[in-house]
Amino acid sequence: MALERARSGGGAGQAVPGHHPAGSLDPLTARGRLAARSRADPVAAAIAAVVFVCYTVISVFRYLRRDPTSWDLGIFTEYVKQYAHLRAPIVDIRGAGVNLLGDHFHPIVALIAPFFAIFPSAATLLVAQALLAAVSVLPVYRAGADLLGVGAGRAIAAAYGFSWGLQQLVNYDFHEIAFAVPLLAFALSALIRGRYRAAVAWAAPMVFVKEDQGFTLVAIGLILAFGYRRRGLGLALAGWGLLGSLLAIFVIIPHFNAAHVYAYWSQAGPVDLAAGHFSVGGLWHQFSAGLSVKLPTLAMIGLPTAFIAVRSPIALAAVPALALRFVDSMPAYWGTAWHYNATVMPIVFLAAIDAMARIRARRAVAGSNAGGRSPGRIGFAMEHYGAAAMLAICAALAFQFPLSGLWTPATYHLGRVVSAENAAMAVVPAGATVATDLELLAPLAARTDTFWLGNYGTNPLTRYIVFDSHSTDFQPPPRNPLGFIRQLEHGAPYRQIFARDGVYVFELTGRAGARAG
Repeated sequence: MALERARSGGGAGQAVPGHHPAGSLDPLTARGRLAARSRADPVAAAIAAVVFVCYTVISVFRYLRRDPTSWDLGIFTEYVKQYAHLRAPIVDIRGAGVNLLGDHFHPIVALIAPFFAIFPSAATLLVAQALLAAVSVLPVYRAGADLLGVGAGRAIAAAYGFSWGLQQLVNYDFHEIAFAVPLLAFALSALIRGRYRAAVAWAAPMVFVKEDQGFTLVAIGLILAFGYRRRGLGLALAGWGLLGSLLAIFVIIPHFNAAHVYAYWSQAGPVDLAAGHFSVGGLWHQFSAGLSVKLPTLAMIGLPTAFIAVRSPIALAAVPALALRFVDSMPAYWGTAWHYNATVMPIVFLAAIDAMARIRARRAVAGSNAGGRSPGRIGFAMEHYGAAAMLAICAALAFQFPLSGLWTPATYHLGRVVSAENAAMAVVPAGATVATDLELLAPLAARTDTFWLGNYGTNPLTRYIVFDSHSTDFQPPPRNPLGFIRQLEHGAPYRQIFARDGVYVFELTGRAGARAG
């Protein structure tokens, strides 16, 4: 792919050297004034604020309805709580005595701990996640405004802010990957605007988000080194990313893991490097499996930018994350559900901005040079109507993804069962040990030592058990909840101390209860 920016020594959309149309301002000066306007644009700030409010409502009301999609919010609530109390990140929800750094490497989540200390609730994590998504709108706007104009920047920022990948992120509990979203947005925004050192500075902390994010840094570093001819900076970033991921996977995570292994090699199948196993045929088989899911996912990733993103080398930054997902043996990673596509959104939108700016730069060159090559009709349409197309596509998709829940009354209806759950949890004193269902893990984890009933075979006896018969953990619900709990706990002497609307609290009695604490 031709890289006009590298060849001219400037950013895409930058004025062609020596080309000053008669009667116009110096285009570099005009661009500087445009950049100054884009920094302080109240409309962009309003878009980010609306994104924050909408995503906070979606995620917090899901939490208040006790409608989790997994145990992740409970896990990260306990993780952050431990940091807030200056303790090792032992998360008993994941497994009794499990240090969560032995599962994944995500120390950046500890940044939420000071806020959790002030507001000790799982909702604090959800608000932080919504804020991270909203903040990422600003660098996307900045790149669009600087390179394409303020109007285009606003339209693209809105389309990005409400893109389906970010909607899915805030709709599915809390995930450490939320921190990668603004880091990627700021890094790539700086990169396509020619601020290479800033791009490296924003990208470098991604190794602390999750152990696989270093591979994305490798891609960004190579793009910087060979696409933008900044060999030293680019190769340094790529080396930092590769080193960070390898250290996390082979050294740090096994150190904190009770079995001293990286547990997720088993899902990689043909590329289990820990076991010295690599199979090219198996790798290809894994990539080609599930194409009926993977191909529509790729189409959905390109759709929000009207597929303009594929015309920019920036889009290559998405390759490592997609490759790791598609080689995984778990089909849950392949589709459009969950949070897995959130980090792809800033990549494709900034790639689309970059592609449109390159088209504009090529047109300017063609206009000043009779031998220059025009971008053609498709390029003309992308440059002039791309931002509007992105906004229109975003509006159309909004009715198929979580944003549509904002105008659904059921989103705000809590009901009698939630009232009973709140009353049941109030019976459990702060600091006590408690085992519970999936739905109540997060609210209890904020103030107790919480275990998941689904791990009943390995959990220690807890002083309390909060059992919600409506939970998805045990269906159909048992007719005799107390007998069922005693069966789970091998006949331990629990007694029922609360019951309302199918929600129960049991307390361990006698000496066993005193030892449980």
